Amino acid sequence: MTYTWLDHTPIAADARGFPNRVECPDKRWTEGAIVEQITNAKLYHVTVAAPYKTALTAGQILQVGVAHNPFFGFYESAVAFPVTDHVTGGTIQVKAVDWLRRVKAGTIMTTPQTLATIAEEVTMHYVILSRELMMEQIRVREFVDAPSRQTCIYASDNLAEAKKWNATLGGAGSVCELTCTGTIHVADSRLLLTDSEPLSVTLDRARQYWRGDISPNPYMETLFVGDATVTGIGF
Repeated sequence: MTYTWLDHTPIAADARGFPNRVECPDKRWTEGAIVEQITNAKLYHVTVAAPYKTALTAGQILQVGVAHNPFFGFYESAVAFPVTDHVTGGTIQVKAVDWLRRVKAGTIMTTPQTLATIAEEVTMHYVILSRELMMEQIRVREFVDAPSRQTCIYASDNLAEAKKWNATLGGAGSVCELTCTGTIHVADSRLLLTDSEPLSVTLDRARQYWRGDISPNPYMETLFVGDATVTGIGF
């Protein structure tokens, strides 16, 4: 894969194939994200069915970038947990933060393990939402030519990397091949917020992500918007 600046000037690659930081003055990294225009290029995507999305199918044609992707679209629904109503005996859905408050107040009884599991789920729900809102804020203000994480399709530029992502995501998915024409941004997912840290650090790491900076132990992902066709599935 080749990298270019937004004016299509090529960027020299290092031994790993990533942009060479030595040959790229710092100033140029602040002028925009590294993006590439691709035509009929092969990308690989982990597709899986979930309550909030359907899996891709062979031959499916996609217009990526016009609506929220399932990853961000998930936040259009509320997180709630089933609780037995002590009056009616029926099951009611209690929203996430309210559930934790009720446990604290002693009106919902649960086990320590269940409490820990749900507390972690609720925490990560809001960590990821906060992260994605900040990532988009920085992109819109400083790296507008890069694909949005909220509307892109997440992919890999090689099959081995996609299989690795499938394992990371739990192994329940299937890797499909996409033939794509549009815009990509290759970034290091290690730079994304995953835990508590100073806001200034989160924003600085967001800028590194959109500039295409690479961490010491990178885990790359490819953001794509444009037209795509599922030309293979089940890898």
